[in-house]
Amino acid sequence: MRIAIKKFKSGERYVFLLDDDGLPDFWVTHFVTQKLRTRKAATSIEQYLKSIKHLKTWESINGRDLLDEIYAGTVPNTHDINALKEHCAYQTKVFKQRPKADVVDMAAFYLSKTQDKPTVTKSQYVSRVAHIAEYLHFCGEERVKNKPAAAQLVDALAAMKKRLKSDMPRGRLKRQPQSLDKSGIADEVFEDFVAVAKINSKDNPFSNPVIKLRNYLIVQTLYETGFRRSELIALRISDIGTETDQPTLSVICRHNSKEDPRLDEPTAKTLSRTLPISKELRDLLNYYVRSCRSQTKSARTHPFVFVSHKDKIGSHESGQPIVKQTVNDVFNRIRKVNSERFWGITPHVYRHFFNDQLSSCIDEINATVKLEAMRLETEGKREEAKLYANDNIITEQRELEIRAELNGHSSLESGRIYLKRTLKKQTSEFRTKMYAKLKHKVEGGIYGR
Repeated sequence: MRIAIKKFKSGERYVFLLDDDGLPDFWVTHFVTQKLRTRKAATSIEQYLKSIKHLKTWESINGRDLLDEIYAGTVPNTHDINALKEHCAYQTKVFKQRPKADVVDMAAFYLSKTQDKPTVTKSQYVSRVAHIAEYLHFCGEERVKNKPAAAQLVDALAAMKKRLKSDMPRGRLKRQPQSLDKSGIADEVFEDFVAVAKINSKDNPFSNPVIKLRNYLIVQTLYETGFRRSELIALRISDIGTETDQPTLSVICRHNSKEDPRLDEPTAKTLSRTLPISKELRDLLNYYVRSCRSQTKSARTHPFVFVSHKDKIGSHESGQPIVKQTVNDVFNRIRKVNSERFWGITPHVYRHFFNDQLSSCIDEINATVKLEAMRLETEGKREEAKLYANDNIITEQRELEIRAELNGHSSLESGRIYLKRTLKKQTSEFRTKMYAKLKHKVEGGIYGR
Protein backbone atom coordinates (compact mmCIF):
# COMPACT_ATOMS: atom_id res chain seq x y z
CA MET A 1 0.00 0.00 0.00
CA ARG A 2 1.10 3.56 -0.59
CA ILE A 3 -0.12 7.09 -0.01
CA ALA A 4 -0.69 9.33 -3.02
CA ILE A 5 -1.73 12.97 -3.40
CA LYS A 6 -3.83 14.24 -6.30
CA LYS A 7 -4.54 17.86 -7.15
CA PHE A 8 -8.08 18.63 -8.30
CA LYS A 9 -8.96 21.44 -10.71
CA SER A 10 -10.30 23.42 -7.75
CA GLY A 11 -6.80 23.37 -6.25
CA GLU A 12 -7.73 20.93 -3.48
CA ARG A 13 -5.09 18.34 -2.61
CA TYR A 14 -6.77 15.00 -1.98
CA VAL A 15 -4.81 12.28 -0.21
CA PHE A 16 -5.50 8.62 -1.05
CA LEU A 17 -4.39 5.32 0.42
CA LEU A 18 -3.84 3.03 -2.57
CA ASP A 19 -3.83 -0.76 -2.36
CA ASP A 20 -1.30 -3.03 -4.06
CA ASP A 21 -3.25 -2.76 -7.32
CA GLY A 22 -3.02 1.04 -7.26
CA LEU A 23 -6.72 1.50 -6.44
CA PRO A 24 -7.98 3.71 -3.58
CA ASP A 25 -9.11 1.81 -0.49
CA PHE A 26 -12.89 2.31 -0.37
CA TRP A 27 -13.43 2.68 3.39
CA VAL A 28 -10.33 4.80 3.92
CA THR A 29 -11.46 7.12 1.11
CA HIS A 30 -14.95 7.24 2.62
CA PHE A 31 -13.46 8.16 6.01
CA VAL A 32 -11.33 10.92 4.48
CA THR A 33 -14.22 12.33 2.46
CA GLN A 34 -16.84 12.30 5.20
CA LYS A 35 -14.77 12.88 8.32
CA LEU A 36 -11.54 14.71 7.47
CA ARG A 37 -11.83 16.54 4.17
CA THR A 38 -13.75 19.59 5.41
CA ARG A 39 -11.76 20.20 8.58
CA LYS A 40 -8.21 18.94 8.00
CA ALA A 41 -5.39 20.12 5.75
CA ALA A 42 -3.87 17.65 3.29
CA THR A 43 -0.73 17.33 5.43
CA SER A 44 -2.84 16.38 8.47
CA ILE A 45 -4.87 13.88 6.44
CA GLU A 46 -1.62 12.31 5.27
CA GLN A 47 -0.67 11.67 8.91
CA TYR A 48 -4.02 9.92 9.44
CA LEU A 49 -3.39 7.70 6.42
CA LYS A 50 0.08 6.78 7.66
CA SER A 51 -1.53 5.61 10.90
CA ILE A 52 -4.23 3.66 9.05
CA LYS A 53 -1.55 2.11 6.83
CA HIS A 54 0.18 0.96 10.02
CA LEU A 55 -3.13 -0.63 11.09
CA LYS A 56 -3.36 -2.38 7.70
CA THR A 57 0.12 -3.81 8.29
CA TRP A 58 -1.07 -5.29 11.59
CA GLU A 59 -4.11 -6.79 9.85
CA SER A 60 -1.94 -8.27 7.10
CA ILE A 61 0.49 -9.82 9.58
CA ASN A 62 -2.34 -11.36 11.60
CA GLY A 63 -4.62 -12.29 8.72
CA ARG A 64 -7.40 -10.01 9.99
CA ASP A 65 -9.82 -7.47 8.55
CA LEU A 66 -11.31 -5.55 11.47
CA LEU A 67 -14.03 -3.78 9.48
CA ASP A 68 -15.25 -7.08 8.04
CA GLU A 69 -15.26 -8.55 11.54
CA ILE A 70 -17.22 -5.57 12.87
CA TYR A 71 -19.77 -6.00 10.05
CA ALA A 72 -20.09 -9.65 11.06
CA GLY A 73 -20.86 -8.54 14.61
CA THR A 74 -17.45 -8.94 16.31
CA VAL A 75 -15.91 -5.75 17.72
CA PRO A 76 -12.17 -5.88 18.64
CA ASN A 77 -11.83 -7.12 22.22
CA THR A 78 -9.37 -6.13 24.94
CA HIS A 79 -6.73 -8.57 23.69
CA ASP A 80 -6.97 -7.17 20.14
CA ILE A 81 -6.78 -3.61 21.41
CA ASN A 82 -3.69 -4.30 23.53
CA ALA A 83 -1.97 -6.08 20.62
CA LEU A 84 -2.83 -3.23 18.25
CA LYS A 85 -1.59 -0.58 20.68
CA GLU A 86 1.67 -2.45 21.11
CA HIS A 87 2.00 -2.63 17.33
CA CYS A 88 1.52 1.16 17.20
CA ALA A 89 4.50 1.60 19.51
CA TYR A 90 6.94 0.32 16.89
CA GLN A 91 8.41 2.25 14.00
CA THR A 92 7.15 1.31 10.55
CA LYS A 93 10.57 0.13 9.40
CA VAL A 94 10.35 -2.77 11.88
CA PHE A 95 7.80 -4.46 9.60
CA LYS A 96 9.21 -3.54 6.19
CA GLN A 97 10.54 -6.22 3.85
CA ARG A 98 9.89 -8.94 6.39
CA PRO A 99 8.61 -12.29 5.02
CA LYS A 100 5.16 -13.04 6.41
CA ALA A 101 6.26 -16.49 7.55
CA ASP A 102 8.71 -14.88 9.93
CA VAL A 103 6.19 -12.62 11.67
CA VAL A 104 2.92 -14.55 11.78
CA ASP A 105 3.67 -15.47 15.38
CA MET A 106 3.45 -11.95 16.80
CA ALA A 107 3.84 -13.21 20.36
CA ALA A 108 7.30 -14.54 19.52
CA PHE A 109 8.12 -11.29 17.75
CA TYR A 110 7.17 -9.07 20.67
CA LEU A 111 8.88 -11.29 23.26
CA SER A 112 12.14 -11.40 21.34
CA LYS A 113 14.99 -9.77 23.26
CA THR A 114 17.51 -9.74 20.43
CA GLN A 115 15.45 -8.31 17.61
CA ASP A 116 15.90 -4.62 16.79
CA LYS A 117 12.49 -3.07 17.44
CA PRO A 118 12.87 0.73 17.61
CA THR A 119 9.85 2.53 19.02
CA VAL A 120 8.24 5.85 18.16
CA THR A 121 8.02 8.90 20.38
CA LYS A 122 5.13 9.40 22.79
CA SER A 123 3.45 12.05 20.64
CA GLN A 124 3.58 9.89 17.48
CA TYR A 125 2.26 6.89 19.40
CA VAL A 126 -0.65 8.85 20.87
CA SER A 127 -1.53 10.34 17.48
CA ARG A 128 -1.29 6.98 15.75
CA VAL A 129 -3.64 5.28 18.22
CA ALA A 130 -6.09 8.21 18.14
CA HIS A 131 -6.20 8.17 14.32
CA ILE A 132 -6.85 4.44 14.23
CA ALA A 133 -9.54 4.74 16.92
CA GLU A 134 -11.37 7.44 14.92
CA TYR A 135 -11.13 5.42 11.70
CA LEU A 136 -12.39 2.14 13.18
CA HIS A 137 -15.17 3.89 15.12
CA PHE A 138 -16.44 5.93 12.17
CA CYS A 139 -16.21 3.20 9.53
CA GLY A 140 -17.51 0.60 11.96
CA GLU A 141 -20.64 2.67 12.59
CA GLU A 142 -21.07 3.20 8.86
CA ARG A 143 -20.90 -0.53 8.19
CA VAL A 144 -23.36 -1.64 10.89
CA LYS A 145 -25.91 1.21 10.80
CA ASN A 146 -28.47 -0.85 8.84
CA LYS A 147 -28.05 -4.10 10.77
CA PRO A 148 -30.74 -5.30 13.23
CA ALA A 149 -28.24 -5.22 16.11
CA ALA A 150 -26.97 -1.75 15.16
CA ALA A 151 -27.65 -0.16 18.58
CA GLN A 152 -25.65 -2.76 20.51
CA LEU A 153 -22.79 -2.68 17.98
CA VAL A 154 -22.64 1.13 18.08
CA ASP A 155 -22.34 0.97 21.89
CA ALA A 156 -19.60 -1.66 21.58
CA LEU A 157 -17.74 0.51 19.05
CA ALA A 158 -17.90 3.50 21.41
CA ALA A 159 -16.46 1.33 24.18
CA MET A 160 -13.72 0.09 21.81
CA LYS A 161 -12.78 3.66 20.91
CA LYS A 162 -12.63 4.62 24.59
CA ARG A 163 -10.40 1.64 25.43
CA LEU A 164 -8.08 2.41 22.52
CA LYS A 165 -7.59 5.97 23.73
CA SER A 166 -7.27 5.03 27.41
CA ASP A 167 -4.05 4.54 29.38
CA MET A 168 -1.89 6.67 27.12
CA PRO A 169 1.74 6.79 28.36
CA ARG A 170 2.92 9.86 30.24
CA GLY A 171 6.60 9.44 29.42
CA ARG A 172 8.49 8.08 26.44
CA LEU A 173 7.63 4.55 25.41
CA LYS A 174 11.28 3.67 25.30
CA ARG A 175 14.46 5.64 25.70
CA GLN A 176 15.02 7.40 22.40
CA PRO A 177 18.30 8.89 21.18
CA GLN A 178 18.08 12.46 22.45
CA SER A 179 18.37 15.16 19.81
CA LEU A 180 21.17 17.59 20.45
CA ASP A 181 20.02 20.73 22.25
CA LYS A 182 20.36 23.70 19.92
CA SER A 183 19.06 26.29 22.36
CA GLY A 184 22.56 27.33 23.45
CA ILE A 185 23.85 28.37 20.01
CA ALA A 186 25.54 31.76 20.33
CA ASP A 187 24.23 34.76 18.41
CA GLU A 188 27.59 35.05 16.65
CA VAL A 189 27.08 31.65 15.01
CA PHE A 190 23.78 32.77 13.49
CA GLU A 191 25.43 35.98 12.27
CA ASP A 192 28.40 34.11 10.78
CA PHE A 193 26.07 31.73 8.92
CA VAL A 194 24.36 34.69 7.23
CA ALA A 195 27.78 36.18 6.43
CA VAL A 196 28.78 33.00 4.57
CA ALA A 197 25.50 33.12 2.62
CA LYS A 198 26.16 36.66 1.37
CA ILE A 199 26.63 37.01 -2.38
CA ASN A 200 30.21 38.33 -2.20
CA SER A 201 31.39 36.03 0.58
CA LYS A 202 34.59 34.17 -0.36
CA ASP A 203 33.22 31.18 1.57
CA ASN A 204 29.90 31.03 -0.29
CA PRO A 205 29.67 27.43 -1.58
CA PHE A 206 27.51 28.25 -4.63
CA SER A 207 28.88 29.25 -8.04
CA ASN A 208 25.88 30.43 -10.09
CA PRO A 209 25.35 34.17 -9.31
CA VAL A 210 21.56 33.83 -9.63
CA ILE A 211 21.46 30.88 -7.25
CA LYS A 212 23.79 32.75 -4.88
CA LEU A 213 21.34 35.65 -4.79
CA ARG A 214 18.29 33.46 -4.29
CA ASN A 215 19.92 31.43 -1.53
CA TYR A 216 21.15 34.54 0.26
CA LEU A 217 17.61 35.95 0.15
CA ILE A 218 16.28 32.68 1.61
CA VAL A 219 18.69 32.87 4.56
CA GLN A 220 18.31 36.63 5.08
CA THR A 221 14.50 36.42 5.02
CA LEU A 222 14.47 33.70 7.68
CA TYR A 223 17.02 35.72 9.66
CA GLU A 224 14.87 38.87 9.65
CA THR A 225 11.40 37.36 9.99
CA GLY A 226 11.57 34.00 11.78
CA PHE A 227 9.25 32.54 9.13
CA ARG A 228 8.68 28.84 8.95
CA ARG A 229 10.16 27.05 5.95
CA SER A 230 6.70 26.45 4.43
CA GLU A 231 5.79 30.12 4.90
CA LEU A 232 8.96 31.16 3.11
CA ILE A 233 8.44 29.06 -0.01
CA ALA A 234 4.74 30.00 -0.12
CA LEU A 235 5.57 33.73 -0.41
CA ARG A 236 4.03 35.41 -3.43
CA ILE A 237 5.17 38.55 -5.20
CA SER A 238 2.05 40.30 -3.89
CA ASP A 239 3.16 39.51 -0.33
CA ILE A 240 6.07 41.96 -0.67
CA GLY A 241 4.76 45.23 0.75
CA THR A 242 4.62 48.23 -1.58
CA GLU A 243 4.93 50.95 1.08
CA THR A 244 8.10 52.90 0.32
CA ASP A 245 9.06 53.77 3.89
CA GLN A 246 7.55 50.75 5.67
CA PRO A 247 8.66 47.59 3.85
CA THR A 248 6.88 44.42 4.91
CA LEU A 249 6.41 40.75 4.11
CA SER A 250 3.04 39.08 4.64
CA VAL A 251 2.19 35.50 5.51
CA ILE A 252 -1.28 34.68 4.19
CA CYS A 253 -3.15 31.41 4.64
CA ARG A 254 -4.07 30.08 1.20
CA HIS A 255 -4.99 26.42 1.37
CA ASN A 256 -5.73 24.43 -1.80
CA SER A 257 -4.28 27.03 -4.15
CA LYS A 258 -5.01 26.54 -7.85
CA GLU A 259 -1.90 28.50 -8.77
CA ASP A 260 0.47 26.27 -6.81
CA PRO A 261 1.71 23.35 -8.96
CA ARG A 262 3.26 21.56 -5.96
CA LEU A 263 1.35 18.51 -4.72
CA ASP A 264 2.91 18.95 -1.28
CA GLU A 265 1.48 22.44 -0.95
CA PRO A 266 3.35 24.65 1.55
CA THR A 267 0.81 26.41 3.73
CA ALA A 268 0.93 28.66 6.77
CA LYS A 269 0.66 26.61 9.93
CA THR A 270 -0.30 29.65 11.97
CA LEU A 271 -2.41 32.76 11.47
CA SER A 272 -1.85 35.30 8.71
CA ARG A 273 0.36 38.22 9.66
CA THR A 274 2.48 41.05 8.27
CA LEU A 275 6.03 41.70 9.51
CA PRO A 276 8.32 44.68 8.91
CA ILE A 277 11.58 43.97 7.09
CA SER A 278 14.57 46.09 6.16
CA LYS A 279 14.43 48.28 3.07
CA GLU A 280 17.53 46.52 1.80
CA LEU A 281 15.83 43.12 1.92
CA ARG A 282 12.71 44.50 0.24
CA ASP A 283 14.76 46.08 -2.57
CA LEU A 284 16.83 42.94 -3.13
CA LEU A 285 13.71 40.77 -3.24
CA ASN A 286 12.23 43.07 -5.86
CA TYR A 287 15.48 42.97 -7.85
CA TYR A 288 15.48 39.16 -7.77
CA VAL A 289 11.85 39.07 -8.96
CA ARG A 290 12.42 41.58 -11.78
CA SER A 291 15.84 40.55 -13.01
CA CYS A 292 16.23 36.84 -12.20
CA ARG A 293 12.89 35.20 -11.62
CA SER A 294 11.32 36.92 -14.64
CA GLN A 295 13.87 35.28 -16.95
CA THR A 296 12.76 31.74 -16.10
CA LYS A 297 10.54 29.75 -18.43
CA SER A 298 7.73 29.22 -15.92
CA ALA A 299 7.73 32.66 -14.27
CA ARG A 300 4.40 33.67 -15.75
CA THR A 301 2.58 30.51 -14.71
CA HIS A 302 2.63 31.10 -10.95
CA PRO A 303 3.00 33.97 -8.44
CA PHE A 304 5.61 32.50 -6.04
CA VAL A 305 8.77 34.46 -5.26
CA PHE A 306 11.45 31.79 -4.95
CA VAL A 307 11.95 29.53 -7.96
CA SER A 308 14.37 26.88 -9.13
CA HIS A 309 17.29 27.75 -11.41
CA LYS A 310 19.57 25.37 -13.26
CA ASP A 311 22.99 25.18 -11.67
CA LYS A 312 24.74 26.61 -14.70
CA ILE A 313 26.30 30.06 -14.92
CA GLY A 314 24.13 32.37 -16.99
CA SER A 315 21.14 30.04 -16.93
CA HIS A 316 17.70 31.19 -15.79
CA GLU A 317 15.81 28.07 -16.84
CA SER A 318 13.19 26.06 -14.98
CA GLY A 319 11.35 28.57 -12.78
CA GLN A 320 9.09 26.21 -10.85
CA PRO A 321 8.41 27.15 -7.20
CA ILE A 322 11.03 25.66 -4.90
CA VAL A 323 10.10 22.91 -2.44
CA LYS A 324 10.97 22.41 1.23
CA GLN A 325 13.91 20.17 0.40
CA THR A 326 15.49 22.97 -1.62
CA VAL A 327 15.69 25.12 1.52
CA ASN A 328 17.17 22.18 3.43
CA ASP A 329 19.76 21.68 0.68
CA VAL A 330 20.77 25.34 0.81
CA PHE A 331 21.33 25.14 4.56
CA ASN A 332 23.18 21.83 4.27
CA ARG A 333 25.63 23.25 1.71
CA ILE A 334 26.36 26.34 3.80
CA ARG A 335 26.62 24.29 6.99
CA LYS A 336 29.38 22.16 5.41
CA VAL A 337 31.54 25.29 5.02
CA ASN A 338 32.20 25.06 8.76
CA SER A 339 30.36 21.99 10.04
CA GLU A 340 31.91 22.22 13.51
CA ARG A 341 30.64 25.77 14.02
CA PHE A 342 27.36 25.56 12.07
CA TRP A 343 26.31 22.04 13.16
CA GLY A 344 23.06 23.24 14.74
CA ILE A 345 21.90 25.77 12.16
CA THR A 346 18.67 24.76 10.41
CA PRO A 347 15.90 26.81 8.78
CA HIS A 348 13.64 26.40 11.83
CA VAL A 349 16.33 27.37 14.34
CA TYR A 350 16.26 30.89 12.89
CA ARG A 351 12.70 31.09 14.22
CA HIS A 352 14.13 30.59 17.70
CA PHE A 353 16.85 33.17 16.97
CA PHE A 354 14.18 35.67 15.89
CA ASN A 355 12.27 35.15 19.13
CA ASP A 356 15.46 35.44 21.18
CA GLN A 357 16.14 38.83 19.60
CA LEU A 358 12.59 39.80 20.51
CA SER A 359 13.27 38.83 24.14
CA SER A 360 16.42 40.99 24.15
CA CYS A 361 14.50 43.98 22.79
CA ILE A 362 11.81 43.57 25.44
CA ASP A 363 14.45 43.35 28.17
CA GLU A 364 16.08 46.56 26.91
CA ILE A 365 12.74 48.39 26.84
CA ASN A 366 11.87 47.25 30.36
CA ALA A 367 15.31 48.26 31.65
CA THR A 368 14.88 51.76 30.16
CA VAL A 369 11.40 52.08 31.70
CA LYS A 370 12.70 51.06 35.13
CA LEU A 371 15.50 53.63 34.96
CA GLU A 372 13.03 56.39 34.10
CA ALA A 373 10.70 55.28 36.89
CA MET A 374 13.61 55.37 39.34
CA ARG A 375 14.53 58.89 38.18
CA LEU A 376 10.99 60.09 38.75
CA GLU A 377 10.92 58.47 42.16
CA THR A 378 14.19 60.14 43.24
CA GLU A 379 12.57 63.46 42.31
CA GLY A 380 9.77 62.67 44.73
CA LYS A 381 7.26 61.89 42.00
CA ARG A 382 6.31 58.48 43.35
CA GLU A 383 2.77 58.36 41.98
CA GLU A 384 3.95 59.55 38.57
CA ALA A 385 6.73 56.94 38.60
CA LYS A 386 4.25 54.20 39.42
CA LEU A 387 1.87 55.23 36.66
CA TYR A 388 4.73 55.48 34.14
CA ALA A 389 5.97 52.00 35.01
CA ASN A 390 2.47 50.49 34.82
CA ASP A 391 1.84 52.08 31.43
CA ASN A 392 5.16 51.17 29.82
CA ILE A 393 6.52 47.97 31.36
CA ILE A 394 6.03 44.98 29.06
CA THR A 395 4.55 42.33 31.33
CA GLU A 396 4.75 38.61 30.63
CA GLN A 397 1.16 38.68 29.40
CA ARG A 398 1.94 41.56 27.06
CA GLU A 399 5.11 39.82 25.87
CA LEU A 400 3.15 36.70 24.96
CA GLU A 401 0.65 38.86 23.05
CA ILE A 402 3.45 40.54 21.09
CA ARG A 403 5.08 37.18 20.42
CA ALA A 404 1.76 35.72 19.23
CA GLU A 405 1.25 38.65 16.86
CA LEU A 406 4.72 38.33 15.31
CA ASN A 407 4.65 34.53 15.11
CA GLY A 408 1.04 34.17 14.03
CA HIS A 409 0.07 32.05 17.04
CA SER A 410 -3.61 31.60 17.82
CA SER A 411 -2.74 30.66 21.42
CA LEU A 412 -0.57 32.83 23.66
CA GLU A 413 0.91 29.70 25.26
CA SER A 414 2.53 28.72 21.96
CA GLY A 415 5.12 31.43 22.48
CA ARG A 416 6.54 29.97 25.69
CA ILE A 417 8.64 27.40 23.83
CA TYR A 418 10.76 30.19 22.36
CA LEU A 419 11.79 31.38 25.80
CA LYS A 420 14.03 28.30 26.26
CA ARG A 421 16.95 29.71 24.29
CA THR A 422 16.79 32.96 26.26
CA LEU A 423 16.75 30.98 29.52
CA LYS A 424 19.79 28.98 28.37
CA LYS A 425 21.66 32.15 27.53
CA GLN A 426 20.82 33.79 30.88
CA THR A 427 21.82 30.63 32.75
CA SER A 428 25.25 30.69 31.10
CA GLU A 429 25.70 34.37 31.97
CA PHE A 430 24.72 33.74 35.60
CA ARG A 431 27.18 30.85 35.84
CA THR A 432 30.00 33.05 34.49
CA LYS A 433 29.25 35.71 37.10
CA MET A 434 29.09 33.08 39.85
CA TYR A 435 32.51 31.71 38.87
CA ALA A 436 34.00 35.20 38.91
CA LYS A 437 32.94 35.56 42.56
CA LEU A 438 34.44 32.26 43.71
CA LYS A 439 37.24 32.79 46.22
CA HIS A 440 39.23 29.73 45.18
CA LYS A 441 40.26 29.32 41.57
CA VAL A 442 42.06 26.36 40.01
CA GLU A 443 45.81 26.56 40.61
CA GLY A 444 47.87 24.84 37.96
CA GLY A 445 51.15 24.69 39.87
CA ILE A 446 53.63 22.42 38.16
CA TYR A 447 50.77 20.87 36.17
CA GLY A 448 49.89 24.21 34.62
CA ARG A 449 53.36 24.86 33.23
